[in-house]
Amino acid sequence: MSPHRFKTNFNRSVKTEASRGLRVEVITGVERRRDWTDEEKLSIIMESCQDGVVISDVARRHGMKPQQLFTWRNEFRRQQAARVQQNGTPAFAPVMIADERPAAAPVSSTDGALIEIAIGGATIRVSGGVDAKALAAVLRAVKAAT
Repeated sequence: MSPHRFKTNFNRSVKTEASRGLRVEVITGVERRRDWTDEEKLSIIMESCQDGVVISDVARRHGMKPQQLFTWRNEFRRQQAARVQQNGTPAFAPVMIADERPAAAPVSSTDGALIEIAIGGATIRVSGGVDAKALAAVLRAVKAAT
């Protein structure tokens, strides 16, 4: 028990004056600004894209915040999408391979090869050898019509 508990003349007020020379500095994260080379960024992005990898763990391992790594990944995706649009390289579409052939579309080719392309409501079936330019023209026309 405090010896001043029952003393009525004891001053219990708290001093609110700042003491001189007392300084406390708390650093909770990375305090410096780092310059990452493009190769380092790409390496870290590729590491974070592996299956089963936790992005926070990758960021922590490299001494950065997960938000920064998410930003890098989004920028990388945008750059890749812009490159695809500039180069005119076609984007990938989902492909399904079926063992069965539809009953309504008999195959007339000798080798039995059949390519079926569904665009909008139209379905294009190509069997045997076909000229790539002619097929591209047909696909453009169907896509423009749908």
